[in-house]
Amino acid sequence: MTNKKNNHSNKITFENKLFQLALFTGLLPCIFLFYTLYSHEMSLYLKIMLMFFILVTVLYCAFAIRQKVTFQLRTSSNLMEAMISNDHSLRARHQGGGGALTEFNQMFNELSATLAEQKLLSKEKQVLFHKVIAQIDVAIVAFNKTSGITLMNPTAEKLFSCRFVEIEGSPLKALGLEDVQLDEYSKVVEFEIKAYKKKVYLHTDSYFENGIKQTLIFITDIQKLLRDEERQTWQKLLRVLSHEINNSLAPIASISETLTKLLSNHSAEQPYEQELTVDLNEGLAVIGERSNSLHNFIQRYQELTRLPTPNKALVDLEHLIKSVTTLFDQAKFEVCERSLTLYADEDQLQQVLVNLIKNAYQSMESNAGEKITLTWHKTDNHIEIHIIDEGCGLNNLDNLFVPFYSTKENGSGIGLVLSRQIIINHGGDLTINNRADHNGSQAIIYLPSNSST
Repeated sequence: MTNKKNNHSNKITFENKLFQLALFTGLLPCIFLFYTLYSHEMSLYLKIMLMFFILVTVLYCAFAIRQKVTFQLRTSSNLMEAMISNDHSLRARHQGGGGALTEFNQMFNELSATLAEQKLLSKEKQVLFHKVIAQIDVAIVAFNKTSGITLMNPTAEKLFSCRFVEIEGSPLKALGLEDVQLDEYSKVVEFEIKAYKKKVYLHTDSYFENGIKQTLIFITDIQKLLRDEERQTWQKLLRVLSHEINNSLAPIASISETLTKLLSNHSAEQPYEQELTVDLNEGLAVIGERSNSLHNFIQRYQELTRLPTPNKALVDLEHLIKSVTTLFDQAKFEVCERSLTLYADEDQLQQVLVNLIKNAYQSMESNAGEKITLTWHKTDNHIEIHIIDEGCGLNNLDNLFVPFYSTKENGSGIGLVLSRQIIINHGGDLTINNRADHNGSQAIIYLPSNSST
């Protein structure tokens, strides 16, 4: 290895070879001229002067040729180095005229301009790409062959409630995605983020960066889509039921009322007619009562289809919650002292809090010494309102948000469905689960943090 380096360092450079060639080319005529001058009869001083002038001229021309070639080569080398460093602003100067050197400089400038244009186009595409992944409503996570996280877009940061700069290089386990390490993964899954269950569609794909394989995970939050679809389905069903039942109730109520009036105006003369009158009156009263009850029942369910858009304004959450708790026994509540202002529909949010607190209160009616704890706090991505009771808990979590379903004797099955829809319309979510540390349940209201101050 050392011998090769020495051999390489001992080789004469291209510019020195060119200098030697120019010098050799000029010295041959010089020798002939020196001989001619030597044999010619003239002053010795003049001969020396002429020989010196010729020799200096040859040496100067040889050095000038060497310097010109060296300058051009080093200029081209500097331009190439600038191109390698992605600096395409430098250009080779034209010396005028034509020839191979001018053509070389022109081609070099055209190459530099083409690369500059491609660099600008690539930068514009990168800017477009970053804007798309920043604004797209799909969470994107990338990881390398060692399962280290290399990319997260803002939607993914919001979904997992963390910042990419804090989690870069961490394993997928930090996001709960350790099972998503297959080349092809495409399915609907449900996973938990800080006690907040999400149903999402996961899809994986791969790409190469610097020859190293990277894997992309696309996460689409379909929970809201599924709930919207579910709500629309129930609304259609309710509209059909309301139409058909009301069409039947109206004539039934009208006929029962008419017959009741006729019987009340009729004076029966025989005992059996009096008994018949009593039976008809009782039967018609039952018909009227049940038709009115069914009409009111349908009217309550139609609230789902007529839920207005939230009329948002600044709301003092602490004041709102304390005003709701005054509707119940104050001794059963523990309310935190924390000032937080929300941008929400106060009336709708109050309706949600009344429904949830009422459910918690009713679950503890048989437990005089138990408490309902109300807390709230703000995170980077959302605010949370916790309603924690020490009651009997929930038996059927799967049907909590199904319209018509209720475990209460006189329950309509509309309160929780309406409450969750109000929160969803605010851009948040509502979850209800049994407590793991104690008897009772916990309701959590999630609202976007950008709706609070």
